[in-house]
Amino acid sequence: MVTGAASGLGLAIAKAAEAEGAHIIAIDRVATPFADSRICDIADEEQVKAALSGLPRIDAVANSAGIARRARVDEADMADFDAVMAVNVRGTFLISKYALPHMRAHGGAIVHLSSGVATTGTRNRAAYTASKGAVLSLTRNMALDYAADKVRVNCICPGFVNTPLLASLPPEKKARLAALHPLGRMGEPEEVAHMALFLMSDQAQWITGQAIAVDGGYNIGHSEDV
Repeated sequence: MVTGAASGLGLAIAKAAEAEGAHIIAIDRVATPFADSRICDIADEEQVKAALSGLPRIDAVANSAGIARRARVDEADMADFDAVMAVNVRGTFLISKYALPHMRAHGGAIVHLSSGVATTGTRNRAAYTASKGAVLSLTRNMALDYAADKVRVNCICPGFVNTPLLASLPPEKKARLAALHPLGRMGEPEEVAHMALFLMSDQAQWITGQAIAVDGGYNIGHSEDV
């Protein structure tokens, strides 16, 4: 199961998993290019319950859906704050809540999409950084709660990735973002998808509760000589 499967990281993860032979349950607010596509607002509990009802089994979940808003705390519109928390935190929580009963009998893996901004300061993104920090903490809590059921829970903390969220940025802003990464460029969705597939695979069956940076070195510092 992949949320946010219509575009960006969710689409890349779902495509990569499908290429490996997985049956994809694609969740998004709009139609996705997958055969089993379910339109659902993940912040709405009744919609989540309906989208996940009747499934015989879920082996892995990628909680990829997310939105962002730019603002400092004193400038933030509360509707924007609530929207970010509803999708990024409540949505991740609800999908996990209703997926877990389909996983606990046989084990499996859950991968949350947190962010590099959960572990390092970033200006003007108060709601977004708070939401992604919450996802990281939720990851560790769930990993402890469900270890006995052989359900592993990890999160990925990407740097800035070329997704539709950044598509509208002017070239000079994209260049500045690229320069924040020691490897000198932003990431591609497929590079995050590779890590998601690894964490969901049996090759990672001794890994749980971890926040994995896939970020071109973003979280270790910035490459400018100051």
